[in-house]
Amino acid sequence: MATSDPRPILGRTATGKRFVAAGGELPIFGAILIAVLLLTSLPFVYATAAAPADRQFAGVIFNIPDHMQYFAWMRDLTHANLAPSRLSAEPNEPAFFNLLWWSMGRIGAALGLDYAGSYALLRIIAIFSLMAAAFGFLRLVVADTTQRLLALFLFSFGGGLGILWVGVKYLLRLEDAPFPFDIYTSEPNSFFIMLGFPHFGIALALILAMIGCFVLALRRRQYRYAVVAGVVGLMLGMQHAYDLVTIYAVFGATGLLIWLRDRRFPMFVFWCGVIIAAISVPAPAYLSALVLTDPTWGQKLSQFDNAGAWTPWPLNLLVLMGIPLLLALIGFRRRMLQSRDDTELLISVWFLLHFVLIYLPVKFQIHLLLGWQMPIAILGSAALLTRILPWLRQRAPQFAGAALASILLLATVTNVYLVAWRINDLGRHENPYYLTSGEVAALRWLEANTNGDDVVLAKLELGQFVPVWTDARSFLAHWAGTLRFFDKRDMADQVLDPGTTPSTRQAILGEYGVTYVLARDADGPTAALATASAGQLEEAFRQDGVVVFRVR
Repeated sequence: MATSDPRPILGRTATGKRFVAAGGELPIFGAILIAVLLLTSLPFVYATAAAPADRQFAGVIFNIPDHMQYFAWMRDLTHANLAPSRLSAEPNEPAFFNLLWWSMGRIGAALGLDYAGSYALLRIIAIFSLMAAAFGFLRLVVADTTQRLLALFLFSFGGGLGILWVGVKYLLRLEDAPFPFDIYTSEPNSFFIMLGFPHFGIALALILAMIGCFVLALRRRQYRYAVVAGVVGLMLGMQHAYDLVTIYAVFGATGLLIWLRDRRFPMFVFWCGVIIAAISVPAPAYLSALVLTDPTWGQKLSQFDNAGAWTPWPLNLLVLMGIPLLLALIGFRRRMLQSRDDTELLISVWFLLHFVLIYLPVKFQIHLLLGWQMPIAILGSAALLTRILPWLRQRAPQFAGAALASILLLATVTNVYLVAWRINDLGRHENPYYLTSGEVAALRWLEANTNGDDVVLAKLELGQFVPVWTDARSFLAHWAGTLRFFDKRDMADQVLDPGTTPSTRQAILGEYGVTYVLARDADGPTAALATASAGQLEEAFRQDGVVVFRVR
């Protein structure tokens, strides 16, 4: 089954010449790693250093609601092995486990870190883990040194062409860019992941490790690598189980094509699959049982479409994935699906199968984009070295270098925009990325005076921080985690509106067992609310325009 060179010939140049000496590979990898660390840290350094005296940086630069959900789990898993859902008012028993946030909760507690410090540490760990996994995987599957480094560059910095929609926004003077998911979808963009989504970074590193172990099992015909792949899969499933859908599909389709190619049943591949599944399946099985039997977690999953986050349609997908995808389409050859090299076969299957997986009719379909950037980077770098660059040298040798640089610039320009956009946006020092001194003081007061039986009602902008800073349940905290999210958003507005009748306010407070109401002058005059609700709410804490009311 294997070729004379145990690594596939994907990406060898037309002459077989290596443009990068093997000894120069590690320094270049080190330079890429340092560049990633510096560039992705710029917004965090700026946000921390530029914070005004009356503002506290929340520690996160993207997607506050989801990160506050993760940090709530981390808080609970610091001292327990199962977490309840505290993003909604309804009482529920601890039933959820996540390996990543359990680990970070324990590590953070041992080091004396708060949630922001733990997140900063996790981001660095995720970057090192992902870059090491990517480099190791490319050394395993790509023979040509130059192609490996080019693929690593595309994997690390490659993004889409979403900046086109940003240009349309300013050209037409629109309030928002059209098709925002073509710009701000992080799963298939490694740089975006390392910028602000470290949990995806850890998951992607595990994906690469798992597939790498499968490659080694096929190459060396040893079951021990399947065992390791299964263990890695179990870890992946206990953190981000969606990704096992991709893994199982890629392994299964690869085995089927090997069967068709060799015209005999691939018994070794079959038993590798059995071993991997037997070890890793308990994680997704547990989560499936949780959402099927626990009404709180089942309703949470059913509300995933509240975010409106779906995989962009094919034309928009070209914008989201950009130049790397176009290069990969040029580099792909149908003969790869019949390759005598199992690794080349797997890479081509992995690339093609994502076109199907990302449109499966499931609520989490957009998460299945994660991992696609690796086969795209491999095929895209092969296209550059074996097709595009030779063509340019033959027809316009004087412009070949400039053309290659232009292609790479177009592949990375949207990620340059993402860094600049975050720095510009953080410069406003506004909620939710910053908390005022009054908000911080109120959250600290609640932390000291509430427990797991309390329910705190506030508007979403502040309510999403309640499960992170306190042990209480939040009435309104997350677009999926808060059951009946839209209804509760309206109810929170009613409770905080001085014009609401006492009977309506009391009905909401009583039905959901609300014990504290958190109000800000920024949302409306708290003095008027205190007067209108004098028989229902009593002031327990006030500082800098933020009030905690105790429900009588």
